[in-house]
Amino acid sequence: MIAYNSVTKKYTRKNLTTIALSNVSFTINKNSIVVLLGPSGCGKTTLLRLTNKLIKLTSGSIYINNININEYKDVELRQNIGYVIQQTGLFPNKTVAENIGIIPKVKKWKKIKIKNRVEELLDLVNLEPKKFYNKYPSELSGGQAQRIGFARALAVDPEIILMDEPFGSIDPINRLQIQDELLKLQSNIKKTILFVTHDVSEALKMGDKIVIFKKGELLQYATPLEILINPANDYVESFIGTDRALKILGLIKAYNIAEKNIDNIINIDTPGDHLINIFNNTKDDFLFVLSDKKPIGYIPKRIIDDENKHIKNLIIPFPFIIEEHHSLNDVMAYMLRYENYHFPVINSNGAFIGSISYKNIKKYISQIYKNNV
Repeated sequence: MIAYNSVTKKYTRKNLTTIALSNVSFTINKNSIVVLLGPSGCGKTTLLRLTNKLIKLTSGSIYINNININEYKDVELRQNIGYVIQQTGLFPNKTVAENIGIIPKVKKWKKIKIKNRVEELLDLVNLEPKKFYNKYPSELSGGQAQRIGFARALAVDPEIILMDEPFGSIDPINRLQIQDELLKLQSNIKKTILFVTHDVSEALKMGDKIVIFKKGELLQYATPLEILINPANDYVESFIGTDRALKILGLIKAYNIAEKNIDNIINIDTPGDHLINIFNNTKDDFLFVLSDKKPIGYIPKRIIDDENKHIKNLIIPFPFIIEEHHSLNDVMAYMLRYENYHFPVINSNGAFIGSISYKNIKKYISQIYKNNV
């Protein structure tokens, strides 16, 4: 989709040459999010601006869909690449609708088409069209303004979106929420996104792949998991932090390791006098109880005896139920909080899909290291 070949950018002022990027080469696959990561001044934004020809290459080449960007007219290229920046760049004297409709208007879309597209995009970014259509940027919160900035970038349905520290000015709570919304949105719109950040946690969360820069040089280009397990050098290892093993937990979802084929499941209508026999045929010391395929609690073996005939009287509710999208980081936090090391995992409909335990988390992480180190 996008190929960078020996991309170099130099600035010369008063006979002093500064190298912003030096022989950078990598390829971005279509419909993926690639995060450009590194400290300030490492070349991240420079690469972004080179991609849509806001600045010119010193040497090397950039190809989009196998076509050298030099073959595109500058304005035409920029109009067909979405661009989202940290401060949103919304025009304060224009309404939300006017801000989103800027590029469609330049492209001479009909008014009704622009109106329909604006409303569609407001729905897409979870802002009610009737409420926000005629608002001005000064009437928006930081998170709302950022959503409008993203909607504007999507206005003409571009294949590529450039995002330059888009969430940097948003408070931590809204930042996490908008990150989640973007990832959910990406699963539907499937754009090719270049995402600049200096935040390691954000990069690990958002990127299908990450490019790590230092002083204009590309140090590593890999998946978040590959970078955490096998950092390319001491600088990368130091930059991503000493808690690499804990960060790995944040990359893996509960559905990845939920045990599906387990034999300690019963339905709520199971006869109570069957419990002892069921326990004798499972290695576990508790049973998950389901009602209409949904987990409602568990029964420990220690409370079973011949006097217990009614399952409903034995069920202990779960302190928390793990959803399939929860990261292992979340799971471990719940385990420690509730002093419970075995939880059911449910899908988006609330149906039981498996179980997750501290033991199988530990086994899974250990296997990752064995397979990749």
